Amino acid sequence: MNRRKFFKVATPLAATPLVIGGTSIRAFANQNLLQNTIDCEDVAGRILVILHLKGGNDGLNTLIPTEQYDTYVNQRPTLALPDYGINPYIELDSSLPLEQQVGLHPGMSAFKSLYDEGKVGIIQNVGYEMPNLSHFKSSELWLAGGDGTPENFNIQTGWMGRYLNRSYQGYIGSPTMAMPDPPGMQLGDSKRSIGFMSESEFSVSINLTGQDPSGFYNQVTEIGTAKLNEVPMSQYGSELQYAMAVQDSVSLYAQRISQVFSQGTNSHNNYSPISELAAQLKTVARLISGGCKTKVYLLNLSGFDTHALQSESDDPTAGRHAVLIKDMADSMKAFQDDLAGLGLDQKVLTVTFSEFGRKATENNALGTDHGTVAPMFVFGTAVKPGMLGINPNLANVTNDGQYQSELEYDYRQVYATLLQDWLGASDTVIEETQFNPYIDNKLPIIDQAAIADPGCYLTNILPITLTYFNAEAVDEKVRLKWQTATEINNAYFVIERSKDGVNFEDLFEVNGGGNSNIPLNYTAWDEEPLPGTSYYRLKQVDYDGRETKHNIEVVSFGDDPGFTVEMFPNPANRYINVAVNSTVGDAEGRISIFNMNGQQVKSVNINVYQGYSRIPVNVSDLANGQYAIQLRMNNGYFHTSKHIVNR
Repeated sequence: MNRRKFFKVATPLAATPLVIGGTSIRAFANQNLLQNTIDCEDVAGRILVILHLKGGNDGLNTLIPTEQYDTYVNQRPTLALPDYGINPYIELDSSLPLEQQVGLHPGMSAFKSLYDEGKVGIIQNVGYEMPNLSHFKSSELWLAGGDGTPENFNIQTGWMGRYLNRSYQGYIGSPTMAMPDPPGMQLGDSKRSIGFMSESEFSVSINLTGQDPSGFYNQVTEIGTAKLNEVPMSQYGSELQYAMAVQDSVSLYAQRISQVFSQGTNSHNNYSPISELAAQLKTVARLISGGCKTKVYLLNLSGFDTHALQSESDDPTAGRHAVLIKDMADSMKAFQDDLAGLGLDQKVLTVTFSEFGRKATENNALGTDHGTVAPMFVFGTAVKPGMLGINPNLANVTNDGQYQSELEYDYRQVYATLLQDWLGASDTVIEETQFNPYIDNKLPIIDQAAIADPGCYLTNILPITLTYFNAEAVDEKVRLKWQTATEINNAYFVIERSKDGVNFEDLFEVNGGGNSNIPLNYTAWDEEPLPGTSYYRLKQVDYDGRETKHNIEVVSFGDDPGFTVEMFPNPANRYINVAVNSTVGDAEGRISIFNMNGQQVKSVNINVYQGYSRIPVNVSDLANGQYAIQLRMNNGYFHTSKHIVNR
């Protein structure tokens, strides 16, 4: 046989299951079920949420340097948070070195809970060179990737726009099968952020801000039906009308957003009903659960410009700042709990920033004035928890209460780290984002096990969008079918084969479609399959020789495995029935359920008997979503199928 012979078929092919011994099965595509490595598809599916604490958050009353408490009280005789009494500051972590020990604002008990769960990373003394103390200009610098130096003071594009434009070349401006959603999305501010501006003629984001704390959350289901001449008379409607006037494709985005919102869900309803931030985060969680592929979300919580009445005159633990910082902590806890309940917590990281901090000293109006450095927070299951940096030196301030030389980390170090170690941006993408001076000084803010492998770095969107890849036994051969929705610079495919699912050999090549935005269907044959069980994998190679590996499928020949399996219903409500027909007598096995991040969420031992056995598996405790159900018998046979839980 000439293993390089192949042929294509042009008719649409429906996704079909695998065949083992004549029995329909499907192997789970996530490699985490087969080997303990980072899955590049997992990296490609990650999301970054950015929260702007707008106005200049007072970092000193957020994180109190407990080893300098007396100096702190002297600097802030009326605003200092108490260390005793009925509402003292919350000790964060007594195991930290003395110069890192802090007390949290009493309203941040939810933040403390997340920290204790290992879901918070704190970065002290973050800012930029030659800080600007104008709200507008400093916010612009943070969002543009600039600083106060002449060469970086007037950047005309946003760092998020540059990142997305480089990462999604050819996919900006209108929905495609590969990227049906806007790469960036903004909530909580009616003004379009400079952060998403790019040199592209198209917008890389859409602004869908609600008209009230729950406005967007409630009205998003109406977007898909809103016509150009029938937009709501609201802040939300004005933004949608503006976007439609700029770009016709926004109406298609709107329909898609409405669709994924309707398909999505929240795992709980414990968000604050009156919080604007909670409504934004609740919306984001539901969009992601519904399948939204947006990579970067920009959210806003306003009100941190606390020149006056930062606290109550008779109670420093109450007042304007207390309400805001509690809202941030409570909303983030609700968001993280929601993501965990949805099985999405491994997929999302959230980072906060404020355009600047506040002075070390209070003013005469129960407030604080514009300062320089401030802390940043990173939330998520994949963070490296703990503290970076040391507490600011409260004894080293100017006569007007400003910190002196306290810049410890440049904010672009944080973003460069998140783009590469979390989102998998290549050095080329980092350079296009204009963060290349900081890539050699990345920060340890991502858990080591979650850092994107360099082999998964994205220089652009994945070269192909694979709809499906199937392998099935037909007579004495194996038929391999796959479909691509889009292809970019796709030279050829390689069919790989393995006996153990780990060590693969190249079997033959199939020419690719080059560049295509229409579905392409492929069929190829392994005319000399191996006896027993074989694993097939699809590898794609682009014109530059770069490789991307995709699904693994399983086919068996020869020895009868002794079992046939069915799993039903799909979608499931309360139970999934695992029906096993055994021709080899009684046997023991295990049923495991994995979420789409490859995490095992349930596992039960089972016994099957000669003939037919039906084992009901309770899934009523699982969040709505897609799961992989795997049956593994003690003789090595296994069967895996994807199922949807939808109640």
